[in-house]
Amino acid sequence: MLDQYRDHPDFEKHEAYKDKGINLAKLTTEEIRLLRKDLQIIFQDPYSSLNPRHTVGQIISEGLYAHKLFAKGDKNIQDYILATMNECGLASYFVHRYPHQFSGGQRQRIGIARAVALRPKFIVADEPVSALDVSIQSQIINLLLDLKESENLTYLFISHDLSVIKYISDRVGVMYLGSIVELAETEELYSHPLHPYTEALLSAIPTTDVDSEWEMKPLEGDVPSPVNPPSGCKFHTRCKYATDICKNVVPEWEEARPGHFVACHHKLNNLED
Repeated sequence: MLDQYRDHPDFEKHEAYKDKGINLAKLTTEEIRLLRKDLQIIFQDPYSSLNPRHTVGQIISEGLYAHKLFAKGDKNIQDYILATMNECGLASYFVHRYPHQFSGGQRQRIGIARAVALRPKFIVADEPVSALDVSIQSQIINLLLDLKESENLTYLFISHDLSVIKYISDRVGVMYLGSIVELAETEELYSHPLHPYTEALLSAIPTTDVDSEWEMKPLEGDVPSPVNPPSGCKFHTRCKYATDICKNVVPEWEEARPGHFVACHHKLNNLED
């Protein structure tokens, strides 16, 4: 992503980069505008994220005009919009219809088409299927996976549905009260959770396997306020392994297994040893 922006004069004064990427916190408004085309979002609620006064064609074209991918009056934009709609499973005759004429699943496809139309490199998918019927969720998830392959996309997929996360993700980060407590490749994390909170989350996934040794490990106590979190490890008030160090010292982020990072004083692999 960096290479296509390096020659822009506004980038010469910025030398701080994080994780081989651009430090977004230090960008000016103009610099953010340059990047915005490559960073798109799919919203959680398909009912409130679309402008009710715009047709599908207008919704998709808005970003194309804003980023000057097409000039006003360019007749080629119509073909481009129809191709994008087809890519997202939307019939061409939908182009002049309004959001209220569609179901939740179709509306979410419109939101996806709006994001994909700019050919971004990175898309934040904020609970994109949680507001949809279960029967529709799999269709949207499979659409996202197809677009990921065809458009070479990277997703930041936010969800509380652990089964969906396992299906769509290559790498999973577990958050508690706004902090990432564990990060690993999907299969590694689901097979070898190292943080007690991850262990509790995974134990809540139901199973129909009668031979499974599945055992639910419920958490005790109430979730603390994210505005005024506990000192030390934020999870210590609900952790059965907590000791005095957990109450006073914030655990450091470390690589406990190859490619498997965790922030915990009492990692589960240590407890097993």
